[in-house]
Amino acid sequence: MQISPTPIIIVTGHPATGKTTLANILAQELVLPLIWKDSFKETLAEALGWSTDEWSRKLSVASWALLYQQVEILAKAGVPFIAEGNFEPTYATKRWQQLMASYPLRLIQIRCETQPETLLMRYRARITSGERHPIHRDGAQDDTFQTLIRQGHIGWIDVDSTRLSIETATLTVEQYVTMAATIRGLL
Repeated sequence: MQISPTPIIIVTGHPATGKTTLANILAQELVLPLIWKDSFKETLAEALGWSTDEWSRKLSVASWALLYQQVEILAKAGVPFIAEGNFEPTYATKRWQQLMASYPLRLIQIRCETQPETLLMRYRARITSGERHPIHRDGAQDDTFQTLIRQGHIGWIDVDSTRLSIETATLTVEQYVTMAATIRGLL
């Protein structure tokens, strides 16, 4: 008996590219579980507190470990899902290669993109809005963020997958829903 590969949608991109917005709409439209790195980090911060940039980085490391733990649990059970985070290929490629070697998976990578000026504007707007959890040390490394986004879009995870780039600068809710229909066709 041949097992059909489990579809997994990976939503990635730099901070402020619209990953979480897209992932939430996809999860709702496709009726799929969503796991995202920032939810783990915020939950850990609520339980353990938040204070310094160093502590924030430690919680980020723990958040990635928890995310990959959940990815493996769902992959092992054959449950399709959406994973959202800034999956930097330097770190993510090896993890996803291991997962694909262990489980029959079919990955769809969606990379959210926009121009550096738009990213910087969004990034600064979310800092001043006060709506983000304080564990996110936005603004603490503004120069680092500017350097990062000027290097270009985040790279692809180097695994066999369908790859879609989405320019998020002017996407409307209706266009996000249309995107979900496109993804549904790939599933």
